[in-house]
Amino acid sequence: MNFKTRTNFKQSFFYFFCIFLCFSFSITAQNEVKKDTESTKVEESEVISLDQISNEAEKLGQRIFSLRTILKPSTDVKTVDSLTVLAEIEILKSKDSIVQLFDSINSRELRSVKVLWKKHHTTLKGYQNTLKDRSENISEINEELVDEFNKWSLTKTTLQSSNSSKDVSESLDKVIKNLQDITNLALQRLDDVYLVQNKITNLLLIIDGLNAEIDQVEKNIKRDYFTVDAPPIWKLNKITESDNANLELAAENSKKGFLTELNKDIQQLKVYLSSRIGALTSQITLILLLVLIMFKVNKSWKTEEELTNPIEREAKTILKHPLSASLVVGLLISAYFYGGLTSFFREIHILLVLISTIILLPKLTTQKFRTTLVLFLVIYLENLSELYISISELTARLIDIAVTVLLIYALIKGRKVIKQNPSAFQRFNKLFLFISPIYILLLVFSIVINCIGMVGLSNFLYQGIFISALFSVVVYLIVKVITGLTVILFKLKKTSSNIQTLSTMVNVTNQRLQPTLYWAGFLYWIYFSLIGFNIYEDLLAWVNEILLIDWKVGEMTISLGGVLAFSTIFIITLLLAKLAASIFQDDWVINTLPRGIAPAISLLLRIIVISIGFYIALSAAGIDLSKVGFIVGTLGVGIGFGLQNVVLNFVAGLILAFERPVNLGDVIEIDQEKGVITNIGVRSSNIKTYTGAEAIIPNGDLISKKVVNWTLTNRDRRSRILMKTSPNADPEKVIELFNTIANENEFTFKDPAPKTYFYGYNVDGNLDFALMYWTTFSDTLSADNDIALKLFKKLKEEGIDAPIPTRKIIK
Repeated sequence: MNFKTRTNFKQSFFYFFCIFLCFSFSITAQNEVKKDTESTKVEESEVISLDQISNEAEKLGQRIFSLRTILKPSTDVKTVDSLTVLAEIEILKSKDSIVQLFDSINSRELRSVKVLWKKHHTTLKGYQNTLKDRSENISEINEELVDEFNKWSLTKTTLQSSNSSKDVSESLDKVIKNLQDITNLALQRLDDVYLVQNKITNLLLIIDGLNAEIDQVEKNIKRDYFTVDAPPIWKLNKITESDNANLELAAENSKKGFLTELNKDIQQLKVYLSSRIGALTSQITLILLLVLIMFKVNKSWKTEEELTNPIEREAKTILKHPLSASLVVGLLISAYFYGGLTSFFREIHILLVLISTIILLPKLTTQKFRTTLVLFLVIYLENLSELYISISELTARLIDIAVTVLLIYALIKGRKVIKQNPSAFQRFNKLFLFISPIYILLLVFSIVINCIGMVGLSNFLYQGIFISALFSVVVYLIVKVITGLTVILFKLKKTSSNIQTLSTMVNVTNQRLQPTLYWAGFLYWIYFSLIGFNIYEDLLAWVNEILLIDWKVGEMTISLGGVLAFSTIFIITLLLAKLAASIFQDDWVINTLPRGIAPAISLLLRIIVISIGFYIALSAAGIDLSKVGFIVGTLGVGIGFGLQNVVLNFVAGLILAFERPVNLGDVIEIDQEKGVITNIGVRSSNIKTYTGAEAIIPNGDLISKKVVNWTLTNRDRRSRILMKTSPNADPEKVIELFNTIANENEFTFKDPAPKTYFYGYNVDGNLDFALMYWTTFSDTLSADNDIALKLFKKLKEEGIDAPIPTRKIIK
């Protein structure tokens, strides 16, 4: 494009842009005038005509009667009011007792307090939503009544100016009086709702203030980690007589203290579960459902001959331990039903999951790993016992050191077993072998700082490492159990006629589902590790602060969170689109669905997923699509000139998806390129030629140009071998010979049978024959080669000479 052409294009585009702006402003002005006209008409139409007053009054009376029913004192509002009063008493009472404990509260008790106050907050929010629905309903009624009041008042004023009768005026006064009464009733009900909402708002403010104090106490506890909060351990061996007396008294009260603390936790658990009956029922139902499914599949899956795949063997092992498998998966998944667990309830969950892991994981990997898991259980039980038994500071610190040494031994033992059996811990072995030396060094460091008096930091490291190491094996087991459950579901639908399909689905689970689950499990383990080190909430708050950083670009505000949200959602969208599309490109899906359906679904899925993901990503970035619509439309005009071919190829891709003139695996010939279609994309398609090259063909060419598809409806192909013999050969003998050789070939079809045609003498005086037969496209070259070789040998054996070319030289 020369300079003059470019200048003309720019001028044309500028003129078009100006015309488009003028057109847009003119339409806007017309719309404004139209709106003003319509508003005037509406105002005029609000006056009720004299002949319609009777009918309209009757309709209004019926409506007022129904509104009086709606505006009766709400049972929901009364219930919320009474519950709010009870909640207020409980909150104020609990607030005073908790504030007094802030000076001596530990991390475990603080966690339980946070969960309970979160429950109060959630409950009050639920009450608030109930009242919000009621207030919105009453507000809508009030707006309706105000409109009716204005309409009837305007009618009265209009009719008075036209000297209407006294009866009409009295009837209008009566209607307006009824409207005033029902409006006052609506306002009264609205005031009742607002009073209860005000109570709830005040309670929420109290809860928010207390949560702020709890957060501050938690920060103070974390800040104390890096201070020397106890004397060195070698100075604790000097026990005085008063200390001995205290120890004896502590020993006498140990049993009583244990029962008191345990009973306190049990009572707290009862109160907690009483408000979450639905979540508890759902949890138990989920676990029982998993157990029943496993029992049913195990009953119908008896033969050991089917266990040819490692995943199938793992699934069979899981079926033999249905309760353990159900507890591992069911407890961890259903724990999120509660929206937060109290410390005691959380500890029960972990204990049950750990016991189930000890039973099941060694059977899926190796029995030698059971020692490590049992050591984890011993350590966990010791941690629980410290919560209920009172002991001296020296004894407590010595036990902590001993348990830390035990955890180091457990990690070393587990590392050794995994190193000896890497195949039994696929994908998990690299993670464990990487983190275990780091954790061992940190545990040695925690022993050292415990001895010198930094007990808080020592316990912080020990607890975090233990939770992280424990949940690494638990999450690994969960991945194996979920994979096994997937295979179990396939077995649940198994019939004798689809064993091959079942085997294919199992292989797909191994190749696609399990790696995805391992990545998800890795993220899940990171989440548990952050919680174990008690830094998850701090990290989340820090990330949220960073994401709030924003920049002003004109009238648009761009935040770092919006950019990251856009990038993350769009990347996840691309990955999901690729995953969804690749599933329909697998051989088992292509062979299961009708020909061409799988590639079409794959292409459409890519387009749909990417389009939806792009829209969601823009919304997540905080971009108002309604405000950028004009810009997008204007740019679309300019971009359209330069991207016509791209749009053409995109539309052609959609046509290919619906019409399916070519499919994956088809052998086509276009523009002197011949090969197999390996991919049908949104813009272009790939053809792998028989020379080994990859040809990229725009989709538009596949629609607009001549395409020879050798395998569209079937893969049968007719081959032809031309043969010449000397003039003295017997044609009938040659035909019989050719047909026999072709029929004997393993690749040729018997129906239609091979046929040989005799064409007589050619210009050189020789005899021409053509052997024709049908083969499968992929066997054509092999059949042609084998038949040609046998024809050559057979003609030689029969003494039938090939013609000798003769050339005459004319002077």
